[in-house]
Amino acid sequence: MESWHKYSIFTLIVYLCNMNRKSVILCILVVFVLSGCSRYREVSLENISISQFNMTSLSTARMKIKATLNNPTGGRLQLTGMNGTLNMKDKKLAEFNLDSTLVFAPRSVSTNEGVMSLKISDMSALFSGFTDLDESLLDEIKLSFDATFKTGGIKRKLRFNNIPAKKLLEL
Repeated sequence: MESWHKYSIFTLIVYLCNMNRKSVILCILVVFVLSGCSRYREVSLENISISQFNMTSLSTARMKIKATLNNPTGGRLQLTGMNGTLNMKDKKLAEFNLDSTLVFAPRSVSTNEGVMSLKISDMSALFSGFTDLDESLLDEIKLSFDATFKTGGIKRKLRFNNIPAKKLLEL
């Protein structure tokens, strides 16, 4: 004969009380962490403006940038890495990477400054004669990059593909 408490909620409570305390705390932390990860998809890079541009050689440059980010998560968000390419007509013009860590406030749109390195790989697409060197050039240049965000002990990588430079860059 089965007892009445075999399938009741009290069985779960008794089981949890019998588990050691560390396991219960670990289960609760996992639930909280997993519920917080869903807001990462809403993180968006609103704008990047170049405040200083220095050529360090014929093919490399360092830029001081101001990045504006919308952080809907409940914690402080660190942009620890950003690597990508500038492309035009399926040709890679340059590669760039973030040399500093940018920290953004929780549940807000905030701006922070950092330093980026740029390595020019092929400028022939710009000077081929088929492209006008005016403001419409920003419509043709596309950015593709991976951004690594960190909050607390959790790292998350977001991929941005073929974003028109005019939409993201403020020159």
